[in-house]
Amino acid sequence: MRKEHYFINVNKGYDLTMAGEKMKYYTIGLAGHIDHGKTTLTGALTGVDTDRLKEEKERNVSIEPGFAPFELSGDMNVSIIDVPGHERFVRQMIAGVAGIDLVIPVVAADEGVMPQTREHLEILSLLGIERSIIVITKADAVDEEMIELVKDDIREYITGTGFEGATLHVVDSKSGRGIEKLKESIKTYLLDVPPRNKVGPFRLPVDQVFTLQGHGTIVRGTIFDGELQEGEKVTIVPKGIEARVRQVQSHNERVNKAFAGQRVAVNLAGLDREDIERGQVVVTSDFYKPTSTVDLNVTVAKTMSHDLKQRSPVTAHIGTAEVRGTIVFFDRNVLEVDVDEALFCQLRLEQPILAKKGDRIIIRRPSPVETIAGGSIVNVMGKKYKFGVETVEMLKRMSVGTPYEQLQQLLEKELILSEEEIKQTLGIKDEILVELSTNPSVVREGSFVTTEAIRNQVRSDIKRQLRNYHEVYPLRTGLPKAELIQELKKKYPDKLIELALGEQENVKQKGPYLFEEYFSPYFPKAWKTRMENVVSVLEDSGMKVPPIDSLIDNEGIPSELKGELKQFLIEEGKAIELTKELMIHRSAWEDSRELLRNNTSNTFSLQSAKEVLGVSRKFLVPFLESLDEKGFTIRDGQERRWRDN
Repeated sequence: MRKEHYFINVNKGYDLTMAGEKMKYYTIGLAGHIDHGKTTLTGALTGVDTDRLKEEKERNVSIEPGFAPFELSGDMNVSIIDVPGHERFVRQMIAGVAGIDLVIPVVAADEGVMPQTREHLEILSLLGIERSIIVITKADAVDEEMIELVKDDIREYITGTGFEGATLHVVDSKSGRGIEKLKESIKTYLLDVPPRNKVGPFRLPVDQVFTLQGHGTIVRGTIFDGELQEGEKVTIVPKGIEARVRQVQSHNERVNKAFAGQRVAVNLAGLDREDIERGQVVVTSDFYKPTSTVDLNVTVAKTMSHDLKQRSPVTAHIGTAEVRGTIVFFDRNVLEVDVDEALFCQLRLEQPILAKKGDRIIIRRPSPVETIAGGSIVNVMGKKYKFGVETVEMLKRMSVGTPYEQLQQLLEKELILSEEEIKQTLGIKDEILVELSTNPSVVREGSFVTTEAIRNQVRSDIKRQLRNYHEVYPLRTGLPKAELIQELKKKYPDKLIELALGEQENVKQKGPYLFEEYFSPYFPKAWKTRMENVVSVLEDSGMKVPPIDSLIDNEGIPSELKGELKQFLIEEGKAIELTKELMIHRSAWEDSRELLRNNTSNTFSLQSAKEVLGVSRKFLVPFLESLDEKGFTIRDGQERRWRDN
């Protein structure tokens, strides 16, 4: 059986991004009681032994989640996660199933449904992972009558749960019985599973970190959203440490780009092994904001055995993170067992996490250890609210609401999203999105959607920054567009900036500069008279001007404004720069050009130009070169020729 390795074959398959945008990426999770054959089943399906740790081999128990590539078809990239089954490793199990598209609960034919099976199914259900195919393993170890009893046991247990109606498969991983039929069933099932969002901002929750000699720090995980490319800069949150993607691999094959739903190992340059740990998240933008307070809509676990008091300490599992915190209820002081209704609450965490609305979360009691509840995040930026029905109703509206209200709340957080992102996040169909887009407060640009209020907010920010820039730098044409965009990126997604700039009213562009429509560069009030004096001297001096720096210095203009003034004179067309030291007034330059043109033939020499203009070579040579540069003359050896002949 082929073993799983870390970061090998670094040059093999470099072009395996093969139609990456068209490839569909899925992750399958195998869960169940200890020693029910998950690892052996993974090996039978994939040919990979996922027990990689020494102690796992010695004890024949999976401690860390194991991962293996599962080849089904050319347009499917599938990973299998074999999560630990022992009770002590529930934390790793939760980290392993975060981000899976299909769960395969595994039940051994010789034991049936066991306590850990129940807890795994409970956690999976609370995580919202109810798409499942149930597999009965070790079929050759028992007779057919026993297998039928196990089937009945399973059906009875899943009645009334999200797993009710799941297909049952009977296999024996060692003999191969039922394996091919299971593969076909998995393939058929995945064809109906919508792929993850490849368009949104990139997010990779880290579930494994290690180092490899010659490579440095490597992180592994399943990409939740977006895509990642070699060479990109990334940030490790919530710590805010920056790094660069040196290399990306998916199941030991190097790829240029990886996509949402894909299992990857990422080699990061610029950080040490100690800088990152399981539970942190790799992102490529500041789209996601770390938070320590989240509002939740949760369901109480059926396996919860003890009441939970208001503001009790709890452990929260989200993505691959495990964080301690305090639970706050708004409509009760005690959470009793056997509550079968959804309820709203808040978690105040001891450490920040990174999440977005709709992310699933599991809440566990630290002591005695048990699963309390699970559900989804209603609001990632929770605040302190009053105890009572008003807060519950407010959270309920945030959680449900009309499709339009949900869209507004979603865009208030995300600012701008693609139509595909909105459909996936809100679970709405094309026709509903089209209907929502007809609302005058919704702005639709191509395949992206935002609100008029958000677009106006960015426009106002642009105008404010331009106005401030004009006040600070009145001599400049405007704010460089690249500089403005860089500043806006600190607050807004690129697509929203592009939309706002593309339709910005009363904003003009000249070359690389943006400026308000009414604005024209001007002399600052404190130096207006002295700067006008410089212009007057230039105009009166004709061709025989003193060095521009000395003119400015003679007026006592501050040195920090010297470059600003010279640039102003050039960009506003008031003067022509002959050399770094010499600048003549535009009227003097144009008069000299006309004088020379009217008093020379089609071609003329330096000497004849000197006789016409009556200036020394110090002024004459750079003036003639400026004629060449501006296209009035062409130099041919020692002579020049006018271009209009």
